[in-house]
Amino acid sequence: KKYLYEGGKGLLGLHLEGPWINAEKRGAHLMQYIHSPTMEEVKKLIDEAAGVVKMITLAPETVDEAIIDFLQNNNIVISAGHSNATYRQATKSFEKIKTATHLFNAMSQFQSREPGMVGAIYDHPSVCSSVVADGVHVDFAAIRISKRILGDRLFLITDAVAETTKGPYQHIYKNDRYVIPDGTLSGSSLTMMKAVKNCIQHLGIEPEEALRMASLYPAKIMGMDNEKGLIQKGYTASFVVFDKEYNITDVL
Repeated sequence: KKYLYEGGKGLLGLHLEGPWINAEKRGAHLMQYIHSPTMEEVKKLIDEAAGVVKMITLAPETVDEAIIDFLQNNNIVISAGHSNATYRQATKSFEKIKTATHLFNAMSQFQSREPGMVGAIYDHPSVCSSVVADGVHVDFAAIRISKRILGDRLFLITDAVAETTKGPYQHIYKNDRYVIPDGTLSGSSLTMMKAVKNCIQHLGIEPEEALRMASLYPAKIMGMDNEKGLIQKGYTASFVVFDKEYNITDVL
């Protein structure tokens, strides 16, 4: 909070992923912390966060609509994720919620008799979703298919974590990913530039579009596309300089 209020270079705010999620789709989240929120808890969070929390991922089938309304009225972007919602539940929630967290991962899958949250995202005319483009969390072919369906509604996140062996949330680096002690996938080793590079090299996405997936499209989700995501008069002058191999050489 102090860092953000003092300028917070490179930081727009916090995204809380959990603990208001569905235990059946908890992924690496710890069971003892997962619960449905009360209004009292939510109001306390809003007061203590003092504008620092900008986005919350929650399972819409486990959270009262009144709480979702309250959070959105306090300028917090709600993203659906870690959810076992049916297709109908997810579609209903998208009347209020406009984006989803890490497509395919920790959400009800697309099946012939129950399209789940993945199917609801595909079928909706405007709901967006992030995706972890590392080839581990999601196969590159699945991302390619999803991009064809979703177009500019698909954007990039890293879902990256740092290695730690202390405390309740432990992340262990194994090969090209992070896992918790029982082996469950817990995070990526991606950088955003690597995600962009993967989109270009493995998915055949044009460089300009891959860069929009990492800049303009997320800015739209956060309601910041009038100041970030474009090189245009009146926009924040924030640039990443990279070479032909997509290695970052400077940040301006």
